[in-house]
Amino acid sequence: MSWVAFTFDEETHVYSVNNKPVPSCTSVLATGGLVPYKFVDQEILERKGELGREVHLACHLHNVGKLGTYDAKVKPYLHAWIVFKEQTDYQPLISEFPTVAWLNGLPYGMTVDNAGLLRGKDTVVDLKIGAVLPHHSVQLAGYAAGLPHPTLRTPFARFMARKRVVVELRPNGLPKMHVCENRGDYETFAALLYITSWRKQYGGVYEEKAE
Repeated sequence: MSWVAFTFDEETHVYSVNNKPVPSCTSVLATGGLVPYKFVDQEILERKGELGREVHLACHLHNVGKLGTYDAKVKPYLHAWIVFKEQTDYQPLISEFPTVAWLNGLPYGMTVDNAGLLRGKDTVVDLKIGAVLPHHSVQLAGYAAGLPHPTLRTPFARFMARKRVVVELRPNGLPKMHVCENRGDYETFAALLYITSWRKQYGGVYEEKAE
């Protein structure tokens, strides 16, 4: 489904095209100035930490119809995911999908937790085991715009066609759904991507001047 050849180093969370690194969707939010880097670092740690890694793996295996063995601490989060799918009739079509997308000629990498049909509607879904914060809505705008679509060719058309949902998997075994509805999130993400590209090109000049 990806449009360009790319590599992804899961350990360092670096996407590359033609051996040149491109920013990740989450790092765009920090480099572009929307949130401090500590929030992005927290996102990566949540996903790469033992519990986050196990929860995402358990949900992924359930999405693709495979069984796994899980630590007891993972089970309530997996149960919350199963409950969400049952309550909303959500059908995941892709799961743990890494790709590199382009918006206005600028590349960025992303790994989509999953996307599919939520009550028949094309939906991008992100899973969280921690707090859901306002910038997650902008993050999902990047996912919705960048995820390949069989017929829609422009990022804005893909963004408009998709629902965006963050599912908070809670330790009590119950999910909480957060629907992202701000259409301005697309313009916000596009602006942040422009700023990220500009800072990559010229930022060093100003750092040298500051010294």
